[in-house]
Amino acid sequence: MKHNRGIILVACYLVIAVLLVLGGAFISQSVSENRFAQRGRDAIKALHIAEAGIEQALYDLRQDFVEGGEDPSWRDGSINIYNVGPNDNEFYFLYGEEPISLDNGSYSAELKNVSGETNKIWIRSTGTFESATKTIQVYARIANYSPWNNAIFAGVGAEGSTISGNVDIRGSVHLLGTGLGDGDLAIDMGGSADIGNNYQGIPSALEERIPELPTVIFNGETVQSLAAEVRIKNGVAGLSGSATIGEENSSGDSYKETVDGVYITDGYAGNKGETNVYSDNGTTNTYDLGDATSFPSLSDPYQDYTSYQEYLRDNALVISDDAQLSELNNLTPGSNFSYSDGANTIAIDGNGNLTISGIVYIDGGELKIKKSGPNKTITYSGKGTIFATEDVDIEVNLLTNGPDSFPDNVLGIMTPGNIEFDEANIDVMGVFYAEGEIELEKQTNIAGTLVSNYFDIGSQVPSIYQVPSLSDNLPSGMISSESDWIIRVVAWQEL
Repeated sequence: MKHNRGIILVACYLVIAVLLVLGGAFISQSVSENRFAQRGRDAIKALHIAEAGIEQALYDLRQDFVEGGEDPSWRDGSINIYNVGPNDNEFYFLYGEEPISLDNGSYSAELKNVSGETNKIWIRSTGTFESATKTIQVYARIANYSPWNNAIFAGVGAEGSTISGNVDIRGSVHLLGTGLGDGDLAIDMGGSADIGNNYQGIPSALEERIPELPTVIFNGETVQSLAAEVRIKNGVAGLSGSATIGEENSSGDSYKETVDGVYITDGYAGNKGETNVYSDNGTTNTYDLGDATSFPSLSDPYQDYTSYQEYLRDNALVISDDAQLSELNNLTPGSNFSYSDGANTIAIDGNGNLTISGIVYIDGGELKIKKSGPNKTITYSGKGTIFATEDVDIEVNLLTNGPDSFPDNVLGIMTPGNIEFDEANIDVMGVFYAEGEIELEKQTNIAGTLVSNYFDIGSQVPSIYQVPSLSDNLPSGMISSESDWIIRVVAWQEL
């Protein structure tokens, strides 16, 4: 026993040593994990700061277009209030090389233009917090999603479908389909109906009066394009027979056949469905604008007025005299009158030459534009809007006054009721709004834009041709005339 004296003390020392080693390892591990967690928190914070830099850049890029006048661009040497760019080859700082402080960290934002594009751009933002750094790069695009930047813009939708029939639509189509249920058709096209991206087949009377289409480079070729897109928020797109959205690309010609994109949440129907869709982005993209766009109503408040219609009446030449109402209820090429309050005017000379400026408010009557015997052409000059509190009926060629005259001259027609085009083989130019329904029963060719809650498009192949510059040249008084610039992130990646 005397030789084992002190063994307990030695054992205690050994246990203490082991515990010290384990404790040290635990403390070291804890410190390491805490540092790792802190680095993770710093990295997340740096990522959020980088995202904030992207959002700030997106805001200033949008403001540049909002304040950019008739021809905004990201290639004109300034972005909002910052004199920078453009550069297609290298990123350049938007806010200067000195990082912007944010929430105890900082970010720097850089841009790079896209060659040949005024509304597409790369954005790179680097966020820093403590020792962590994160970089995000996005590809962004801005566009005017005003109802008037389409060939057709539809709101509620009719029972069964918003647009049905054998129609040739050249330009963008935007259908909200509010109130349509699962499986309801928002658009149902058959026969030779199509939505196209060019002016193929446009009548010469319209073509000679409107600007040439912008050109883009597609598949290595310079081609004319309407930049047509199809959006359906609610409802199905029905395609049967030879009806198509877009056309199969054909090289060697001067125009673009495929549409730029389709965004349809509820999918396709008909005996052809998505097989007859020719779009640059395929057929699987859903509606992409959320609740940013709504149908403009004449009962909506506007400025200090309780409704937009009240605003119109208060700023218009108001026609309520029975004799004047009778003239406008039977307006023909042979009509001869002149009504004006100094700021707003409508006049016709007896030879089919109509002059319009400002806003003309027909209070308590219809607007019926009719042919006079064999004469069914009215030629107009000026820029103005006619508002009728009752329905509108158009049975004549309604054309601007010469080559290249539209949309410098443009007539707008609005009603809380319905607009009907019911004469065969007429050519019409303008912008048309009906809070009720627009009906095209016969072979009407329209250069401009149609905006309505409902559409009734018959079987005799009416045609609608969007004019891209029209949304920037609307006449006084047209509802929802302000540009609706929406900037979208097309691609996002963390570098």
